[in-house]
Amino acid sequence: MKCKFSLLLLLCVLSLRGQAQSLTLQELVNKKQFQEVITRAGSLTPADSADYATMSAVGQAYEGMLRYKEAYQYFSHCLKMDTNNVDALNAVARVAVNFGRVAEAKRCYNQVLKVDSLNFYANYQLARLYYQLGDYGKATEHYHLLAFTGGENPSVLTGLADCHVKKNTLPNRIIAMELYGRALVLNPENIRVASSLINLLLQNGDAKGALQVCDMALFYNPDNRQIRQSKGMSLYMQKEYLRADTAYSGLLAEGDSSFLNLKYAGAARYMSGHALDGVDLLAKAYEMDSTDVETALLYGAAIGKTYDRKRAYELFDLAERNMQPKKFLVNLLVSLRGDILKRDGRWEEAEKLYYAAWKEDPAQLSFLYEISRYYWDVDPGLFQNEKKLQKTIFSKYTYLTAYMKTDKSQKYLYNYRPFLEAVCEDAFFRNADEVTMLAPDGKKTKLAVADLRALVAQLPQMPEDELLRRKKMQEQMLKAQKREKDLRKSGAKPDTLALSKEEEGKVRKIQKDVGSE
Repeated sequence: MKCKFSLLLLLCVLSLRGQAQSLTLQELVNKKQFQEVITRAGSLTPADSADYATMSAVGQAYEGMLRYKEAYQYFSHCLKMDTNNVDALNAVARVAVNFGRVAEAKRCYNQVLKVDSLNFYANYQLARLYYQLGDYGKATEHYHLLAFTGGENPSVLTGLADCHVKKNTLPNRIIAMELYGRALVLNPENIRVASSLINLLLQNGDAKGALQVCDMALFYNPDNRQIRQSKGMSLYMQKEYLRADTAYSGLLAEGDSSFLNLKYAGAARYMSGHALDGVDLLAKAYEMDSTDVETALLYGAAIGKTYDRKRAYELFDLAERNMQPKKFLVNLLVSLRGDILKRDGRWEEAEKLYYAAWKEDPAQLSFLYEISRYYWDVDPGLFQNEKKLQKTIFSKYTYLTAYMKTDKSQKYLYNYRPFLEAVCEDAFFRNADEVTMLAPDGKKTKLAVADLRALVAQLPQMPEDELLRRKKMQEQMLKAQKREKDLRKSGAKPDTLALSKEEEGKVRKIQKDVGSE
C-alpha cells in the first residue's frame, strides 16, 4: 500500500514539474515569476537569442526585477531584430529613462509616433518625461493630443492639470482646478487628485469649495489624515473655529502631533475665545518651530490673555525679529530654491538666481561655484556651441578671479587649466585678441586673451602623479571599450556583453574620479 502511495505521489510531483517546465517564458512573466525566467535565461542557446519572443520575455523579467540595464540590453537586442517594432521601441524607451538615457528614450518614443502619431502609450510617456524635465509646454502638447483623441481620461486630465499648476499663474491655476475637478468626477476615489484640487482651492481662498471636496474625498477615504487636516484648514479659513478645533483635535488624539495640527488646533481654540485651552498646544508648536512668526504671535497673544504678559512681550519681539530677513536664511533659501530649479530642469532660472545672490553678497562664492560646476563637463563639441562656450568661459573666469582674492587653498585649481588653455589656443588660431563671455543675466562682455593667459599663469600645474593617474585611467577605459567591441564582433548574447567585475569596478572608479574633478 505504502509503495503504491509513494509511486502515486512521485507521479504527481513529476506531472507538476513537467507542467512548470512546459510554461513558456512569457507565461512565467505574466505570472510574475521573474526570477525563474532569469534563471532559465542562463541556459539559453545561441538559437534562442534570435527568437524575438524569448528575448522580450527575458527583458520583461529583468524589468520586473528593477534591473533596468539588463532589461535595456535585451530590449535593444529585440529592436535590432525588428527596428520598427512599436512594442520594442516603447520598451527600450521605458527602461532607458530609468538609468538616465533620456535622449534615447525621446528618440524611441518619437520613432513610435512616426509610425503611429496617436499611439497612446508613447504620447503619454513623452508627456510624463517632458514634465519631469521641466518642459511643461511640450508635456502639455502631448496631454492635449491625448485628451483630444482619447476622450475623458482621468490620468490625462490630471497630468494636464499638473502642467498648468507648474506654470504658476492665476489663469493656469483656474484651468488646473477645472481639470482636477473633471478627473475627480471620473475617479472620485483618487486621493492624490482630491488633495491637489483642495490645495489649489485653499491657495485661491476658496475654503468653501475646498471643504466640499474634502467631504467627498472623506466619503471614499474616511481615515485619510491628509484630507482630514485639509478639512480642518478649510473650516479655519471659514472662521468655523469650533469645528476646526474638532477636526485637529481628532488627529491629535490619534497620535498625529505634527506641527500644523498643534498650531491650528491651538489657533482655533484661541480664535474661538478659549485662549487658555490653546496655550499648551501653541507652546508645543512653538517648541517645534520657534521661527514661525504666526505661531509666536498666537502663542504670545494666548499667554497675554491669561497670566504671563512678560513672556507675551518677549514672544512678540521674537516674532518681529523673525519677520526681518536674515542673511543666513536668505542665502539658504537661494541654495534650496536653486537646487530645486536645477532638479526641475529649469537651470537658466537657477543660474540667474545664484548670480543675482552673489552680486548681492560677493562673499558667497558657493553660488559662483554652483554655476561653474554646472559647466564643468567639457565635451569636444563645446567650441561649436557658441552660447554654451561663452557661458562656460564666464563661469570659470568669474569664479576663479573671485576665489583667488581669498586666502583659501589653491592646491586643486589645476583642474581649470586644460579648458582655459584650450580657449587661449583657440583664440590664437582664430587670430583673436578677445573672447566673449555670457553672464547668467544675459549680459555679454569681452575678455582680453592676455588677461585670460595671465590668470592661467597663476594657476598651479597638474602634479606628475596626477598626470600618471589620469593616463592609467584612460588606458583602462580604452581596454574596457576594446573588450566590449570585440565581444560584439563575436556575436555574443546581450548578457555576455557586460564587463567583468574587476573591469566594471575600474570603469566606475574612472567615472567617479572624472566626475569629482
